Amino acid sequence: MINPSSGQRKKTAPQEVIQLFFRDKPAFEPVLMELGNRQTDEKKLRTYIREGKLYGMVAVGGDGTVKMLAEHLMGSDIPLGILPAGSANGMAKDLGLPEDWNAALEVITSGNTRRIDAISINGRELSIHLSDIGLNALLVKHFELSGMRGKLGYARVVMKTLYSRQLIRVEIDNGAEVVNREAFMIVLANARMYGTGACINPDGDLSDGVFEVVLVKRLSVTELLKMMFRHRPFNPEKTEIIRARKVKIETARKMEFQIDGEYMGRVTSVQAEMLPGVLTLFT
Repeated sequence: MINPSSGQRKKTAPQEVIQLFFRDKPAFEPVLMELGNRQTDEKKLRTYIREGKLYGMVAVGGDGTVKMLAEHLMGSDIPLGILPAGSANGMAKDLGLPEDWNAALEVITSGNTRRIDAISINGRELSIHLSDIGLNALLVKHFELSGMRGKLGYARVVMKTLYSRQLIRVEIDNGAEVVNREAFMIVLANARMYGTGACINPDGDLSDGVFEVVLVKRLSVTELLKMMFRHRPFNPEKTEIIRARKVKIETARKMEFQIDGEYMGRVTSVQAEMLPGVLTLFT
């Protein structure tokens, strides 16, 4: 499944790379689909999955494309592959997948897979990477409205986002305790790092049956450096991490919310629940 509007721009289109790669691999028969009309595309995807004759499905795009395919493949035995062609490619980076398209295709054809968890959001959305309320969600909103793509596009909206940042009064109930905090950002983290390379959840594990709620309570250069140069413990006064299998988050006022790089609007309440081992990935 190819997203033609993804942020990465290369001299060679992904269709050409894919066709050339499989030219001498008669055991594989690639079927190329471009995202267009979502309703029609999803009907085709359901037909392919129902027929059950697929080696796997590959998301050619960014985290939003990966999320869309994951929603259809959840609970099936059909593996999901990733050809990173988005603006940030956070999930691909988190998995350590190569940025080079031919190398990424080699990973897919090798046949190595692993089962990973996902997070159910409000009982109707799926998150396999990172979702958040507040500062980063506002950045995603600004980025989408800007119409720009790539890391330069992100850089141009960062200052605007920081200028309009707001502290959020939030209540978090993970079933074991209820805590009240103030934070600039609340992250529902199944994975570890954003596509920028910032590691928001250093101990995250895609297959451990739990997710982390990360509270960025104070904006700090030292904490940012720890995120960029991973495996440094956070200062809990500035960045707090709560592990959970199920959580309810309520904010004092409506705040921006994003799921896996897709802006979802403004919310005052989010419920999240762990779905262990529901997705198979080529790795």
